[in-house]
Amino acid sequence: MAESSKLTIGYWPFQGAAHPARLLLAYHKVPFEDKSYTDRKDWFEGDKVNIKMDLPNLPYIKDGDFVLTESSAILHYAAIKTGNKDLLGKTDVDAAKITQLFGFAGDIQTAIFGLIRDKEYEKNRDTYLAEKVGPLFDKLSKYLGEKEFPIGYLTWADFRVFFALDMVHRMNPEFLAKWSNLDKYHQRINNDTVKAYRKSPGYPKLLASPEYVTFTGEEK
Repeated sequence: MAESSKLTIGYWPFQGAAHPARLLLAYHKVPFEDKSYTDRKDWFEGDKVNIKMDLPNLPYIKDGDFVLTESSAILHYAAIKTGNKDLLGKTDVDAAKITQLFGFAGDIQTAIFGLIRDKEYEKNRDTYLAEKVGPLFDKLSKYLGEKEFPIGYLTWADFRVFFALDMVHRMNPEFLAKWSNLDKYHQRINNDTVKAYRKSPGYPKLLASPEYVTFTGEEK
């Protein structure tokens, strides 16, 4: 691994599975390059074959000659590259709890993706959020309590949670605001550095391809 090399994150030209790692790096001001595969052939007939990877897939993170795939591993490695060891957990128990939090954020995302693919998204949005996402927010809000972060300090899993909360915020900010501690948690991570990244040239503004979703969550 090259300590001084600039990291590269490779993915389709959308936010998707790569986005928590992008947000983590941006939050910590770690320079990285987005390799956006706008032409599917550039991936399937090009880098998927030509870049040496143990398990070729998108997204990937590239650090010199080292390439890692799978979204949880990428996010974990991005955390390592910040040099902030606390992101990985201050204790073994905390490290396990971070993985638990990452999995729970996945449950929220699964629920959300069920909605954004709904052909009648506008009609069903509020009912779906209340019935499917609301109970998950209840659990997360209770876990967070009055802490700044669920584990008690910032960790790599918080960026997947943030991404899930941010999807809902784009759908209906008033819905997220019903849980004031979650709303503040979302704002806490969406700091000036992250906001600047989200306005930067080349930033992927869509959650996913309009081919597959009704609500793209386009950022303005």
